[in-house]
Amino acid sequence: MTTARSVAVLMAAVLVASALSGPPAFAAADAHCDLQKDLLITQSLGEPQSDGSSMYRVTVTNQCAGDERTGRPCVISRIRLQCGNFRSVIPVDPKVLRVVVPGVCLLNAGHSIPQDRNVSFVYTSYVRENLYVLSATCGLGR
Repeated sequence: MTTARSVAVLMAAVLVASALSGPPAFAAADAHCDLQKDLLITQSLGEPQSDGSSMYRVTVTNQCAGDERTGRPCVISRIRLQCGNFRSVIPVDPKVLRVVVPGVCLLNAGHSIPQDRNVSFVYTSYVRENLYVLSATCGLGR
């Protein structure tokens, strides 16, 4: 293995380790955001396909209440998911879900999901991935 490749592999390992270690990071721009409650991930049980794989439907919903005092909605962006060894037999649009380093996926190209809205995608795999939020940025919209 070349030195440059060794360094690249080591850097990827450090990024994955830092992303997966400790409690999930959640940069909250206001006190109304709670990572555990405000981003809901639902995933279907899977529809069997003819090749033995299953098709899974995933929806990530922004359930943040926003600021009741000002009426400003809550927007959540830069959502990174723990996505294991994510692979799809049928490619997922990289604008919707993209593996940034092994085990870490970026949702919606980092763009925000407005309050009470969602982002959905379908993937086909031989293994169902347990997806959960690693980090996100929360703020109030206009």
